[in-house]
Amino acid sequence: MNPLTRLIRSFIWRYVHRDEPLFSLQTELGYFFRDPALLRTALTHKSKEPRVSRNYEQLEFLGDAILDEVISEMLLREFPRAREGLLTQRRSTLVQKGYLAKLGEELGLLNHIKAGPSLDLGKPKVSEKQLANVFESLIAAIKLDGGIKPCSRLIERTVWRHRREAWKTLNYKGLLIEHCQANALETPRFIVTDTEGAEHEKLFKVAVRIGSETHATASEATKKAAEQAASQITLERIKE
Repeated sequence: MNPLTRLIRSFIWRYVHRDEPLFSLQTELGYFFRDPALLRTALTHKSKEPRVSRNYEQLEFLGDAILDEVISEMLLREFPRAREGLLTQRRSTLVQKGYLAKLGEELGLLNHIKAGPSLDLGKPKVSEKQLANVFESLIAAIKLDGGIKPCSRLIERTVWRHRREAWKTLNYKGLLIEHCQANALETPRFIVTDTEGAEHEKLFKVAVRIGSETHATASEATKKAAEQAASQITLERIKE
């Protein structure tokens, strides 16, 4: 959206629609809708409006697919030589509900969700699910209203921008064990091969062994962190 178009749409929402909460939300999104009904549908739960054309369920379905496609393209650009397994793993972390819910919380989406009394948004598990769902529905709504470019910009500014923090939350040790079990490999062993440094700044060096072969080593400030780092290296290597 060029600056003039943004200014015009901003003016319309502030002075014509006079909807200050939705004006503030669109400011956070960096996108002002041409179709107000589309934005409101993206924020409406079926407990408030059971008609499928008036709640976010279909938009959530579309938004999920758009996220997969856009994130996949971004991953291919960042990892042009990566195998499918690694790409799938990275993508799944960025589109999981918990991660999307955190992004939705940062955008203040909970203040804009329209729900009936049967949906208690005060419960953490309920609110987390709805934050993720509405984030996806807004992705779809922007796509339908303005095309893929503004949609991709929002994904890049939110989902993609924080990708490295999200990837750090991956349980690489667990993923490595699962991979070995699924591929009839021996269960990996995590061996502390060395410690160095003073007690308050000690480094643990951990090696990952599968059978008789050592696949990777990593040094970190804690044994757990070293196991995770070594597992990540091992997983990427054996998947290649």
